[in-house]
Amino acid sequence: MKTSLSIVGILLALAPPALGQNTSLSLNDALRALPNSPDWRSADLAYESAVRSLEAAQAATGFKLSAAGSYTLSQSNALVLSSTASVGVLPWSPTQDAIRSAQRALERAELTRRDARNTLYINLVTQYFNLRQAANDTAIAQATLALRERQLQVTQARHQAGNATWSDVLEAQQNLDAARSNLVSATGALAIARLTLAGTLGVNPQNLGQPATAPSEPELPSGTLEDLVQQAYARRSDVLKAQSQLQDAQDSLASAQRDRLIPDATLSVAYGGSSSGTASLSAGLNFKSGTASLTGSLPLVSPGIGSQSPAWSLNLQASVPLFDPVSDVKIRSAQTAVDSAQQALETARRSAEMDIRQKYQALQTAKATVTAAKTALSAAEQNLRTAQARLSAGTGTALDVQSAQLNQQQALRNLESAIAQAQLAALALQNALGADLTHEGGL
Repeated sequence: MKTSLSIVGILLALAPPALGQNTSLSLNDALRALPNSPDWRSADLAYESAVRSLEAAQAATGFKLSAAGSYTLSQSNALVLSSTASVGVLPWSPTQDAIRSAQRALERAELTRRDARNTLYINLVTQYFNLRQAANDTAIAQATLALRERQLQVTQARHQAGNATWSDVLEAQQNLDAARSNLVSATGALAIARLTLAGTLGVNPQNLGQPATAPSEPELPSGTLEDLVQQAYARRSDVLKAQSQLQDAQDSLASAQRDRLIPDATLSVAYGGSSSGTASLSAGLNFKSGTASLTGSLPLVSPGIGSQSPAWSLNLQASVPLFDPVSDVKIRSAQTAVDSAQQALETARRSAEMDIRQKYQALQTAKATVTAAKTALSAAEQNLRTAQARLSAGTGTALDVQSAQLNQQQALRNLESAIAQAQLAALALQNALGADLTHEGGL
């Protein structure tokens, strides 16, 4: 932790004037601006669309009420008003299937939204650290230019004293030209990094504060690699979506089998007279659609032919498919879809395991790179102390000290870059495990 804090202080001190803002931008502040980004809002709208689809499916099974009227103009006029109420009551009805399908579609939409948010989260963290690295590279390019200018001056003085050749002067001049070119490149990369992050945050690049949050070295996840794979099976969106699609296919198969077995039958009960001038009330249940209905009619203007006492009637209509090759083909097709969905689930699980193992290895490699960078920094700091001691003893030059200082700056930059890459590798692993990065990040 002390090494990390020293890196932050030195690199911020080395930041070029292009980042010389009075305000600073923390990583948490940048992440909190993500919900205002267009991609975030687009993901929310896609999820809201799935919510509306579920509401529509649920409404299809709810209570419905309709009114109708008829008027007959003949020798005897007749005006009849009627009203019908219906509601889905049977659990195997197509409308209930639609609800279950819409619920799973909503679950998949939520997973898609989580993936989109995680991608935005990782992209923003990457852009944030890229801006810090661009600032560090520009500072190092400026220090390198100053060193090359000093080296050229020394070489020219040695040449005039007869201690260096003209080739030495030309080589020093080439190094200076290369340093100038590198500074131009670093400055351009810094401007692009600022524009990229500002565009994501939706702010003016000139108002973008200095990125003040240094990367932190992550730890490996607790538990064995096999435990992480099992965790991914339960949380990863691709595995969960494949499971959901398998359930869709299984429901479609069950629906096709049900349609083949359940006859198209309707049971109805009516009360009223048979003449057009008598009020009536009827109730019915359709076993195929699972819908119960109640209909009443009232004549307002009727021929008034005779009068009848109200009577009860019970009616059952049924159509049983004895030979239905179309339904049989639908069942076989649905079974094939189930087999395909099962295969897709197995493929998703294998891909998830491979992805976890690769990202776990990437994190281990990144942490090893951090360890090597820390060792390189220690060596650079020791070389700087040695150069300073030799200068004090009169056996070294100020140019040696300046060169050692540049090497230390480069080692500091390399260490922060290695830590940033390790942090990004940890985020990629958490994303692969199915974690909600925005929730864990406090968004």
